[in-house]
Amino acid sequence: MRVGVLSFQGDFEEHGEVLRELGVEPVAVKLPEQLQQVDALVLPGGESTHFARILKRYGFADVLRRWDKPLLGTCAGLIVLSREVVDDDPGLTLGRLNVKVRRNAYGRQKDSFEAILRVGFNGESKETTGVFIRAPRIVEVGEGVEVLARTEEGEVVGVLQGRVIGLTFHPELSGETFFHRLLLRL
Repeated sequence: MRVGVLSFQGDFEEHGEVLRELGVEPVAVKLPEQLQQVDALVLPGGESTHFARILKRYGFADVLRRWDKPLLGTCAGLIVLSREVVDDDPGLTLGRLNVKVRRNAYGRQKDSFEAILRVGFNGESKETTGVFIRAPRIVEVGEGVEVLARTEEGEVVGVLQGRVIGLTFHPELSGETFFHRLLLRL
């Protein structure tokens, strides 16, 4: 299996390290044509407005709206995969996840934090640590969306719709492989 990682900004190298740990050599994707060479794709964190501009400028937006292979979006990746951003619109949403999100919902970079999460899918469940950096918040989960992760307080921080995973946090920064393994299974 070949997994691409959009490699423009953000923590794409850390996603690559998690994939290597799982025995998959990541493909650094920088052009839409490269999507034909991969079986799944990771949209990493970063600054969502800049990320949206890159996706539009380089022709990724239309391709990713129709792409039928597994996707994993973390932080800014979740924002662009969402149906709607309720506050400061980044300039592009792909509508791949039927969720509404709020950007930078927990504050600025200095307000970054870690939290214990309850994670589960298809009978597998566990506790893990989530790393939240200028993280978005899922403010509404729509029809057809399955919850994958919650905080201890019950807030939804990870979702799945079809073959698209969206996370408000960074599992690649805590060494968590659960979501990358799920991507490979999808």
